Amino acid sequence: MQKKERLISAIKLKSVDRIPATFRASDLTARKTMEYFNLKDPDDFGSNYKELLKRLGADFWSTGTKLDKFAILLPEFMGKKPQPPYVDDSNYFYTIGIKAKKAKMKNFDISYPHIGIEPPLGHIDSANELKNGFLLSRLKSFDFNKMKNRYGNIDIDEDNLICMGSLNSVFMICCYLRGMEKFLMDLAFNKKLAESLIKEVGDFCVEFNRREVLAAKDKAIYYGAWDDIASQDGIMFDPQIFKKYFLPVYRKMIGNCKKNGLFFGWHVCGSVHQFLPDMIDAGIDVFDVVQTSARDMKIDKLYNLYGSSVCFHGGLDIQKLLVQGTAKQVKEEVKKIKELWGKKGGIILAPTHLTLPDTPVINLVSIYEEINN
Repeated sequence: MQKKERLISAIKLKSVDRIPATFRASDLTARKTMEYFNLKDPDDFGSNYKELLKRLGADFWSTGTKLDKFAILLPEFMGKKPQPPYVDDSNYFYTIGIKAKKAKMKNFDISYPHIGIEPPLGHIDSANELKNGFLLSRLKSFDFNKMKNRYGNIDIDEDNLICMGSLNSVFMICCYLRGMEKFLMDLAFNKKLAESLIKEVGDFCVEFNRREVLAAKDKAIYYGAWDDIASQDGIMFDPQIFKKYFLPVYRKMIGNCKKNGLFFGWHVCGSVHQFLPDMIDAGIDVFDVVQTSARDMKIDKLYNLYGSSVCFHGGLDIQKLLVQGTAKQVKEEVKKIKELWGKKGGIILAPTHLTLPDTPVINLVSIYEEINN
């Protein structure tokens, strides 16, 4: 099987010659892995990624939400770029008035955009202070006739699995606009404001999704969305709130993608049992992350509950297994997953998120050695 065929078959829950696997890593981890294989100029990901995947034995290099890091289409933004001290958050949130500043990751020499500082709606107290259409009016700043590769001038060819999906994190956009603590308080005690904000954000996400999919449906295969609604122990608010306010928005976006022939993948960290069945029922094709370190998220339990209904992407714990475990332990976990799924499709094996520099490269290499064994 060719790698694209293998991955598409897995998403469709159809048989594969082997379980497909993707590589996920922070920039520093990726450089270390390139150096391990003695690749020239390990900082040049665009030139080296195909060779790295070949050496590893991985099918694709994925991001947190998309299956192919080097083939992600998004509409051209015609507005102003962030000015110092603010930075491009790499998720297009800055295009709708959400600010980010550069921050350093504790214990690592890694900088990242701290998104959602100075929430633009943090000062309001009632729904009456929200201007109708304040997000929808921003659509004029995007040129959906010019869909560009997010990673830059990397040639997209037949080996790439073209992805798309921007500005679709309904809950997180509400949090970034309002401030997470205030928005969670709104959901409990200021429902009119919460409802108005969710409607505005939801209407924007649905319309952005409609225009984006219409522009790239003949090129893209996969639509990736994310929303960090869960913690290690479960959803961060009443599950009924998710069903009432957020699920209908997702149903519209999922329906639009399916109508236009795109797979819909949803990336959520944490323990997902309080809402994943609803999203499966809504039509998602891929559940991304599969954070096995969260409550009640052991891989065999997930297989028994959802393995026949949705394709998983992830499953290899980046918090303990890949950092603290041995290469042998990593291989044993991969063997376990191979025994569960076999060749019937339904899983794309990967680290649960971007692996950090304290991850031994040999542990990453061991994933793909065993998957190809």
